[in-house]
Amino acid sequence: MAKILISSLGMGKKEDGGNYQKATYEIDEKTYETSFIADALYQHFNIDKLFLVGTKKSIWDEAYSVFGGEDTEYQLELYEAKEEGGIDLEKLSDFEKILPNGSKNFIIDYGLNDGELWNNFEKFLKIADNIEDGDTLYLDITHSFRSLSLMSFVMTQFATTISDKKFKIGGVFYGMFEYSQENDGKTPIIDLKLLLEIQEWIKAIEAIKVYSDFDPLVQLLENEEVNVEKDVNDTFIHLNNSLKMMNLAALEKFIKHASKKIKPLLNSSNNIVKLLVPDIIKLVEELEKEEKSQFQFTLANWFYKNKNYAFSYLALYEAIISKSCELKDYDVNDYKSREKAKRSLGKDEFGKYFYTKKGNSKYKDSISNIRNSIAHQNNDRDTLVREDINRLKKYLNIFKNYINQK
Repeated sequence: MAKILISSLGMGKKEDGGNYQKATYEIDEKTYETSFIADALYQHFNIDKLFLVGTKKSIWDEAYSVFGGEDTEYQLELYEAKEEGGIDLEKLSDFEKILPNGSKNFIIDYGLNDGELWNNFEKFLKIADNIEDGDTLYLDITHSFRSLSLMSFVMTQFATTISDKKFKIGGVFYGMFEYSQENDGKTPIIDLKLLLEIQEWIKAIEAIKVYSDFDPLVQLLENEEVNVEKDVNDTFIHLNNSLKMMNLAALEKFIKHASKKIKPLLNSSNNIVKLLVPDIIKLVEELEKEEKSQFQFTLANWFYKNKNYAFSYLALYEAIISKSCELKDYDVNDYKSREKAKRSLGKDEFGKYFYTKKGNSKYKDSISNIRNSIAHQNNDRDTLVREDINRLKKYLNIFKNYINQK
């Protein structure tokens, strides 16, 4: 488990005395005077590995000196090569030897066009290949071109999304040099990690709205840094599990009591949680119905909207049976009553859309047949997937009037 700092090198500018400009960096009430923010972060966090990223004209010569290089002739070679735009990995091999074990240098393009941007992205993915399980990653986006700083940020988000490695983001740092004149000459180092966290919350909200998937939200709430009460986290876990198992009874019971548990989150100390809660409350209120058939039918429409077509069919099927029970004053929760109500559905105007009758082409594309194919994983409709998705919207419209009967 290593602490890794990824830092982009700028082109720099030497002062009249022939040295690069230094700054007094300030972080956690400690100061570091250096020409590299990476040096300040290296010292402050006791970094184990350095991944330095720069172009052929970045100030590799100064980086060599700051991180312990003592060969002045080699430093001059780096400076001359940098001035001519001739820095390459071979030229940096001696520099890499003085860095902590496992550290690496990376040469990237300016990013002037799509081709160079893709090349740079591939280089950043190579950086990600050097990260291992349990590592903590620190990202410095202060120097170099703004496009490369943005690339570092995007790469980090990309790597955390697609990588099967479990690593943490320790911070995303920017040295606010422009503020130093207002801060007694000290350059504050700002941690922008919050921006990455916001991106994760955005993905969680999107997963709920688009895919009815609460997994990303639950994972975020289980992060100890989020600091959400256990009963709140348990509430969302229960909701997620009920949806995943398509347990309509458990889900209906949860919805009836969810408002009392979720609405207090509007006063949460976590700002992101407070932003998320209105959407959850809206979902709960949308599903909060007195009649079982209304609840199940609303859920079927919600699943359809979220493109979860299999669950939509299952919920619609149960909603129709529930409504048949309600209209006939049968016990809507009794299995035998539901079976009796289901059989009676073949005798009314909606029968041809709902009923199942083997060998009768009239009922071939009924909700029951499609539902059974989904539930039992039959191969009788393996070539009709697109048609069954299109039929679903039709069936939801047809049975809207049936469900709304008094």
